[in-house]
Amino acid sequence: MITFKKNIITLALTGALVGTLSTAAKAQEMQAPMTTQAQANITTAELSKFADAFQEVQVENQAAQQKMMGIIKDEGLDVQRFTEIQKAQMNPEAKVEATDEELKMHAAVVTELKKMQPALETKMAGIIEDHGLTLDRYKAVAMALQQDKELQKKFQGIMMKKQTEG
Repeated sequence: MITFKKNIITLALTGALVGTLSTAAKAQEMQAPMTTQAQANITTAELSKFADAFQEVQVENQAAQQKMMGIIKDEGLDVQRFTEIQKAQMNPEAKVEATDEELKMHAAVVTELKKMQPALETKMAGIIEDHGLTLDRYKAVAMALQQDKELQKKFQGIMMKKQTEG
């Protein structure tokens, strides 16, 4: 399976297609609970940097998804069908109901997507670092946002302000 680093993809907080390409192990790794202390240590300035990086990562993520969908279609599969096969293959208890031809097309897509992975990861990490955050800190802020309603409200306020300014 493709192992797009779940940290980057989860952090973009988008991408049903990209999400289906992640391994269950990476998904569980990202679900580790965040300590209240780490959440409390997120400053408004840091949240603003995160918001800037988040917006740019989202744009890049959408472009990558479009490219991935193009690859899937070029290999002769419907995106929805690819996703169904991918989900079934990720679930050890599920039986993959696909023809040999579909499985070959799926494998070809996965091979192409794996080739994209290193450049995408590097680009996403570069975006995050360009905004003054380390990848680990970006992950920590993203996890805190998923778990802290007050922090979510603060983040939404920052995002709204950036949209009205932009």
